[in-house]
Amino acid sequence: MPDTHLADSLDAGSDRRRSLTSRFQKARGRTAELVAPLSPEDLMIQSVADGAPAKWHLAHTTWLFETTVLIPFSPGYRPYDPHFLDLFQARDERIEGHSGGPGGKPVRAPALRLLSRPSAADIMRYRDHVNGAVLHLIDAAEDGLFDSVAEHINIAIAHERRHQERLLTHIKHAFWCNPLHPAYESAPDHVGGGTPPDAWVEHSGGLVEVGRAEPQPGFDHESPRHQVFLKPFRLAARPVSCGEFRAFVEAGGYGERSLWMADGWETLRAEGWSAPLYWERREGAWQIFTLHGQRPLDPNEPVCHVSWYEADAFARWAGKRLPVEAEWETVAARCEGMGNLLGTGYRHPRAGSYHGKGPWQMCGDVWEWTRSAFAPYPGYRQPEGLDEAVHGRFMSNRMVLRGGSCVTPFDHAGPWTRHYLRPDMRLSFTGFRLAEDA
Repeated sequence: MPDTHLADSLDAGSDRRRSLTSRFQKARGRTAELVAPLSPEDLMIQSVADGAPAKWHLAHTTWLFETTVLIPFSPGYRPYDPHFLDLFQARDERIEGHSGGPGGKPVRAPALRLLSRPSAADIMRYRDHVNGAVLHLIDAAEDGLFDSVAEHINIAIAHERRHQERLLTHIKHAFWCNPLHPAYESAPDHVGGGTPPDAWVEHSGGLVEVGRAEPQPGFDHESPRHQVFLKPFRLAARPVSCGEFRAFVEAGGYGERSLWMADGWETLRAEGWSAPLYWERREGAWQIFTLHGQRPLDPNEPVCHVSWYEADAFARWAGKRLPVEAEWETVAARCEGMGNLLGTGYRHPRAGSYHGKGPWQMCGDVWEWTRSAFAPYPGYRQPEGLDEAVHGRFMSNRMVLRGGSCVTPFDHAGPWTRHYLRPDMRLSFTGFRLAEDA
């Protein structure tokens, strides 16, 4: 008589391997698709010190699979090139351990644009080599080891998807710095959204639960789930639009010191801010640079590439405030529709369709600033091992953003998703929505 339990177990194990193979191939394939429009020269560009060339993103994401998956778990595996182990490791200057420079000196971020060798073709061969080795490991790993292999592969997949967003963010800035203002790709045909309604979502407050439930995929700083008490509030049903922010600009908002936090005012003066990043006034009309090229400003689409300081100043000018992150999550948890994310192929925030009562676009189009400082949730314990301190080391001097943007992978956007940036940062696809006490 056949052992049905054994057969079911074998089938379940095969399904898990097939599922992991599919997730791995999709993540790696998406990165290859994103660099397909770029020339070898484009892959070398680094326009900001805290950015990176697209070629480095390709190599670094591959490096993580090699060092955290293949070397520990694949018997007999030999590194593709021992020099790559140092050259493409995490390059955060606040972290010790860089040794890829001449004489063992660190490769600092601004020097990444000098890495003409290895060539782009060499990097793609490196990716192909590692891809094949990981696929073989998924198929060949012993059952007793498979859970650990899968955990490390899934973390490396999540890491790669974060870099997909960063790759597009960095190449956008690099193309904007080019006097020709080249487009990354042509804009797909789409129907523009309607005029944003002035709608609000009421919430009675009280004791609410926020944070990611443990069985759901995510990052360590998004849990544990915990209770928060909220006073009654109202949250704008959609993000602030370009038209609304244009009114703030044209009303002299960038010149009114009383609207700005002290550090924000100092940053504004030092950087010469007079409008959001990528805005430019030409012949009396506002233009905006996008991954699809330069075009007239659409007043209906969400404003993007503003710092926390700018969002906070606008909120004060409008007589409102930014939401605390628990308010934002509580409303987003009952929002059924998703906004414009990476998979749609339209790599710029766009006006919504605004069906129903809202809220709209809470997951997608723009990351939304909150008034909450980035800090651990009550009961947080920093994980040990692979993902150790990936987020814990950033829990100071940063503000929380929520939701996801038009270049965020679909499975990285949700009601519990937490992002974090310094309050002066404008490079990411950042916007905001307003809130007020009820």
